[in-house]
Amino acid sequence: QIAIGPGTSVDGTFVPSTSQANRRPFFNKFIYPDCSISLGSCGHSGLPLSDQLTCCSSDLGNFLGNDASSNYNSLQVKFDKRFSRGLQLIAHYTFAHANNYDGDYYVDSPRVAYGPDDMNRNHVFATTIVYELPFGKGHAFGSGAGRAMDLIIGGWQLNSTTNWSSGLPWTPSYGECGQVTDTGPCRPNKNGSFKVGAGSFDPVNHIVPFFTPISGALSITAPAGTDFCSVTPPSGPGFARPACGTIGNIGRNSFHGPHAFTSDMSVMKNFKITEKLNGQFRMDAFNLFNHPVLGFDSNEGGGRCIDCGGNNGKITDIEADTTMRQLQFALRFTF
Repeated sequence: QIAIGPGTSVDGTFVPSTSQANRRPFFNKFIYPDCSISLGSCGHSGLPLSDQLTCCSSDLGNFLGNDASSNYNSLQVKFDKRFSRGLQLIAHYTFAHANNYDGDYYVDSPRVAYGPDDMNRNHVFATTIVYELPFGKGHAFGSGAGRAMDLIIGGWQLNSTTNWSSGLPWTPSYGECGQVTDTGPCRPNKNGSFKVGAGSFDPVNHIVPFFTPISGALSITAPAGTDFCSVTPPSGPGFARPACGTIGNIGRNSFHGPHAFTSDMSVMKNFKITEKLNGQFRMDAFNLFNHPVLGFDSNEGGGRCIDCGGNNGKITDIEADTTMRQLQFALRFTF
């Protein structure tokens, strides 16, 4: 912590955190009793026993092991101007990484299941301001105002809270996973750059484009009598189809959605009615600038298939815990 003036300081903190022995399920999909020991006969003919153990969609048992982990590391900086002369200002910036395992394919390959937490935002900047306007009796301007003038210009206060955050993570998928592997995450291979970013709002279809799918670029049409796996995996701008029996090299939650920006403000007017009776009128504006927090992450928003049609690559709604601008008015009396 460093003091940079009367009542003003800057704090810097590094926060490391690790959680060990987190519980994760193992072998919660066991082989069907009637599956062949040498060849699969439970809807996946030709698969060896090792693949049957995780592909047959049978829940005959479960084992929980305390061998997973998670970690969080952040650099946090705070600017703090304590309340004086009617003004208080607090500003925070956090640069953070939170990583953990999800339940998708963890039993087979923890490396594949590891990645950023679904709710991790790498950058967060937030400010809180309280400001009593310096007008009216006892203030720098209009200190000699009469009762009527003081009732108009005095007693005003502004409060605001503003937040800017980077986007939430998500994982690309592709359309024909079933031809490559019948179990595990559906991820393509990374093959160069791929542009993502929120475009302009489409007033007809009520969507915001986030990326342009490379429609059909990773599809295979095998010649008659030819196995899909014998065809060279196709590729498109930014991505390639994995080889048969493999999972793409795209990491879990390695892409990020659009940033979030919100700003709330309160305007308050305090006034004295009698010696013992005081009044306050206030207006609260939530999402003051009516800026949408576009929803596109691992849990919500349009589809994340990079070579499919429909709503894939399109933002169809705002984040579930946000709203467009709302105004609230209140009148309060204290005595």
